[in-house]
Amino acid sequence: MAATTPTPLSPDLEHGLRRLKLASMRRVAPELLVRAKTQRWALEELLRALVEVEITARDASNTRLRGKQACFPTVKTVEAFNLSASSIPAPTWAYLTSLTKVSPVRARGVGAAAGAGRGRDHRPGGTGSPLASRPAFPP
Repeated sequence: MAATTPTPLSPDLEHGLRRLKLASMRRVAPELLVRAKTQRWALEELLRALVEVEITARDASNTRLRGKQACFPTVKTVEAFNLSASSIPAPTWAYLTSLTKVSPVRARGVGAAAGAGRGRDHRPGGTGSPLASRPAFPP
């Protein structure tokens, strides 16, 4: 007989998840455990689902926190941008929205694009990147 209603987590598991600060995982675990039992998920699938829930919640929380720290009055998205009320040409906007973010792993060893000048202000000093240890100008 398969369980249909989620039972609360055991107190020791609840305490461990609380201590590890895995609030989202703690919140959805009972429902996911029921689904995993009824659909006969492998343990790896259950763990993957729990980790994805926690990562998604943390990413959303970090985005909210960064917006709050930056003192943005509202949250704005690319989808909500009104191009007709903007002075940006449509082809430029189309190009900008087609760009993808470069992952830090793929950007390793790539210098930052800087404006005109000597470039001293644009060095990634102290960021832990390989470029931080290189001199700004050849000797």
